[in-house]
Amino acid sequence: MFLLLFFLSIKFLSSQEFNTELIHHFPYEVNVNDIWGYSTSLGEEYAIVGLQNGTSIVYVSQDEIYEVAFIPGETSTWRDIKVWNDHIYIGTENGSGGIQIVSMENPDNPELVHVWDEIGSSHNIMIDNGFLYIIGADDEDLYILDLEIPENPELIGTWSGDYFHDVCIKDDLLYGCAISTSMMHILDISNK
Repeated sequence: MFLLLFFLSIKFLSSQEFNTELIHHFPYEVNVNDIWGYSTSLGEEYAIVGLQNGTSIVYVSQDEIYEVAFIPGETSTWRDIKVWNDHIYIGTENGSGGIQIVSMENPDNPELVHVWDEIGSSHNIMIDNGFLYIIGADDEDLYILDLEIPENPELIGTWSGDYFHDVCIKDDLLYGCAISTSMMHILDISNK
């Protein structure tokens, strides 16, 4: 009897809104695959949405929601998006997309300013303290780019040894999850 009540409780809770309220939705005609956020110095917020055919940049407020820009990209079921200062970085698994770099210096008119094309595809990207980490890419398992010049990153390090699905960084240590070998690798990145 206890298990039946437990499962009925779970079913009831999962069908109810719990401390949330839908305020907007924004439909797309293609599949979506990732989302990240960007805020201006004035507190204006934008959703950056990975789509099968590019990236959508959407202004979001309590009162309204609308697309301010669409950055086309080659077809892919996967994009990964991160932000550093006033720039958006977009990786993709499509094989030839590189890393797209979008300037948000004018949020009403985002602009694709560069494609870092020293790789074709990547599974994941991460930014930490002014460095872009590209994971699951073509020839190397990890690329490290310096973002001192945000629209023109400089390759400063690589590592090969196992395919990373995702990474996490704490201080000068990078923890890499190698999905194919069920291993966690810890890399010293103090000298990138």
